[in-house]
Amino acid sequence: MADSGQQSKAKDTRSVDEIRRDISITRTRTSATLEGLAESYHPAAIKNRVVEGAKTTAQEKFEEFRDKAYAQVKDEAGWRIDRLKQIGIVGAAGFTGLLVLRAVVGRLTGATARKKFRKAEIDAAKTAKKTAKKQAKAAKKQAKHASK
Repeated sequence: MADSGQQSKAKDTRSVDEIRRDISITRTRTSATLEGLAESYHPAAIKNRVVEGAKTTAQEKFEEFRDKAYAQVKDEAGWRIDRLKQIGIVGAAGFTGLLVLRAVVGRLTGATARKKFRKAEIDAAKTAKKTAKKQAKAAKKQAKHASK
């Protein structure tokens, strides 16, 4: 600590121009550092880094899953028919399960009954419209014959 006290008391031998140049250089370095920090920690820059990281991770996980799944159905000898059959059976069972679930939920919620009721209403409205047209036509015909 004694040295630093003596150094601060030592006379600066630089000229005014050299000091100004040193200050300018220091300002430029500080400005560049601050701009770099501002760019690095700007919310948009942080968001972009996070998004890119997430995309990269998702892509890697997808490729890993795809490779593992592919290895399950194809090996050095070719396609593994037994595994393909299992996949087909599971897919068909899943599809059938979804259809059954949809039907059950439709019945429980009354969706099927509502559809039937709407169809009956539409059919009744069409029938009423046809009947009204026929009656109007018949009335028009009667009025024409009565005026003669």
